[in-house]
Amino acid sequence: KTDESKKNSPPLPPEKTRAEYTLEYVQIEIHRLVGEIDSCRRNSLTEADTCNRLILPFFHAFGWDPFSNKWKSQFPINGTRKHVDYAFSKNGNGWTLIEAKKLNFKNIDRNRNFIKQIVGYFNADPHAHLIILTNGEEYCFYSYGETTEICTTPFIRFNIRDIDVTGNATFLRHLFRNGYNIGDWSKYAEMSRALAEIKHSLRKAPECSTKQHLIEKTFALL
Repeated sequence: KTDESKKNSPPLPPEKTRAEYTLEYVQIEIHRLVGEIDSCRRNSLTEADTCNRLILPFFHAFGWDPFSNKWKSQFPINGTRKHVDYAFSKNGNGWTLIEAKKLNFKNIDRNRNFIKQIVGYFNADPHAHLIILTNGEEYCFYSYGETTEICTTPFIRFNIRDIDVTGNATFLRHLFRNGYNIGDWSKYAEMSRALAEIKHSLRKAPECSTKQHLIEKTFALL
């Protein structure tokens, strides 16, 4: 991608509101962003506007500072001339990539061009361990599967309108900068895929013994 104005300074909350990054604070910020999305619907946001008004504030709520050396804009993809919109890392040993799309794009995880794009980024850069595709409202998380190739189905997909970070989306606590550990997301991705496989198998399991085996496998993941 080209270096656009979308890398300009985002409208971040005042310093006094950023003293503590908690799930409760994140929930308040998400409610604000939902209102921002509703306001933006009346206009056709560019990708630059989507980044500055929605995506950067979302990650900032988790303590990620777009002006620190742990956050990169237009992050170069290893061995290519391409750049991903953003990347962040707690210690520089494993990068999480963010591919941004403008708000008006819907069902981003079903867009073949988007998936092809992020898979290309992911496979080209050995230091990337997680990739997030987002339009500021929908968030899709991708990671490696059982092979060394990225899974093209997100292990997490949510619309910020539908989540409660203190209830049904406590997994987002792993996104906080201070406690960020890429290994936690890898484990979560593995568990999510395994549980999806188990649920699918349970629906098809013809015998109780088979179901019992799958139930035991489920508890082994906990």
